[in-house]
Amino acid sequence: MARKVRRANVLSTTRISPHLQRIVVGSDEFADFPQDAKGAYVKVLLPHAGESKVELDLHAEHPALMRSYTIRDINPVNGAITLDFVVNQHQGVATNWAQNACVGDEVGIAGPGPKKLTDFTQTHYLMLADLTSVNAINGYLQALPQDATVDVIIHVADKADIIELEQIEAHSQHSVEWLVTDEPETDLLDQVTRLCAGYNAQPMVFMALEANLVKAIRRLITSSFEIDREHIVASAYWKRGIDADGLKVEKQQQSRA
Repeated sequence: MARKVRRANVLSTTRISPHLQRIVVGSDEFADFPQDAKGAYVKVLLPHAGESKVELDLHAEHPALMRSYTIRDINPVNGAITLDFVVNQHQGVATNWAQNACVGDEVGIAGPGPKKLTDFTQTHYLMLADLTSVNAINGYLQALPQDATVDVIIHVADKADIIELEQIEAHSQHSVEWLVTDEPETDLLDQVTRLCAGYNAQPMVFMALEANLVKAIRRLITSSFEIDREHIVASAYWKRGIDADGLKVEKQQQSRA
């Protein structure tokens, strides 16, 4: 099925932490946008440099630049979508756009795409994220079983980037830890080792992180804790040293290998 693309405009833009810009986009075309898509992703289409209108044809000769972002919230009245953009960590077309976005600016919204995690029947969940995937975690916290053991670790480099998540108070076995570190390659793996060593049942692992970190954690939990690959939902949201287009090409090459 072809991905539906909607024309939208920026309704508000707010810096909510040193490295997160929250942007709300809305459109009359959002009337049929699925209300259960919180935590799913959309493709944001951006205008070309020097232009104010965005190309919505995904097969155009010069298609719009697209980036994936996870939905933080959907307004039940007007369908407006809240998205968080990571800023001040690197330069890029989408990052620069988010930092300079103004009310009224035009974008395209394609999707939503499917949620990565679809199994909500397990007794144990281990959820690993950084700022790029914090809204996926926020969405899943609304859907995971109330009586399941849920351990969430979100690593950030700056304590000021810790933001509020919509945890459900009744879900007392859902634990969220913000790990402030400049060395997730060691500190996050240490935390994963500690948690996995204490589980009495195989957890369902969701991780959406930097590509090399995903690879290292996958190796750790499969070799040291024998977690089945069917219990691992992993996504490299970004990769150090290359941009999103380069990562897309790399993933396509790996899928064909």
